[in-house]
Amino acid sequence: MFLKFCAAYAKFLDVMLIVAGLTLMLSVGIQVAGRYVWFIPPYLWPLEVTNFALIWGIFIGSAVCVREEKHFNVDIFHMGGKGVNPALNKFLRILYYAVVGCMTFIFIYYGWIYFVKWGMIQSSDITGVNLGWLYISVPFAGVSWLLFLVENVIKELRLGQAPDHKPLSTN
Repeated sequence: MFLKFCAAYAKFLDVMLIVAGLTLMLSVGIQVAGRYVWFIPPYLWPLEVTNFALIWGIFIGSAVCVREEKHFNVDIFHMGGKGVNPALNKFLRILYYAVVGCMTFIFIYYGWIYFVKWGMIQSSDITGVNLGWLYISVPFAGVSWLLFLVENVIKELRLGQAPDHKPLSTN
């Protein structure tokens, strides 16, 4: 049940990442067109839309990368597909989970404090939107990381599935 929820949540984040990317491209396109095309007025609101889309896209993308174990993870010890000492590999996996877990709790705890103290009392200059919608992206990413970290631990320890390290290129 939990793993199905994580899979559905990951699909939702994939869609949100696409929406953030398209929004980013559209708003930057409007900014550039307003600067260089004489009949399009130079709007100011696309700048804030660009900031929102970029920041949310970064944090949503980081959550997706934690799920796929491509974030905070370096495959330096895999040496071209050849396995390393199993004890060293197990130590590196535990170290990976510990580092990601620490970063997760830092983002959740301090992100929430930052959101409450600063995000809720500020509003944007141009559109007047409360900047809490921007600042909440930090604890949102932390909670998403925690969810996917628990999913990866369950898959590896309980189900015995090794993490799927797919190479970025097929050389």
